[in-house]
Amino acid sequence: MSLNRENVVWPSRNGTWSRGFFDHYHTGDDPEWDVEYDYDTFTWCSTGHPTMEAACAAWRGPNPGGITSYETPNVETDRLDAMAEKYLSARSQAKQR
Repeated sequence: MSLNRENVVWPSRNGTWSRGFFDHYHTGDDPEWDVEYDYDTFTWCSTGHPTMEAACAAWRGPNPGGITSYETPNVETDRLDAMAEKYLSARSQAKQR
């Protein structure tokens, strides 16, 4: 099964790899294609993987279609790391409630 969703895989400056799926909202009748993405927020993220392949394998949901990937750390991957930290912090706080 597949469900097209925008996602990204990137290396961090500490040598680990991460994968994140961007948050989205529905804009029409088709739940797969009638969506807009919030490229500043993750709806799911996994960090700290030793390889790009391991980061990709962390996702256990439907095949999302394509993946945007970065090969080396840069300013954009720093931004993605900050987004991942925010996502994981919010998730941790929600579990403590």
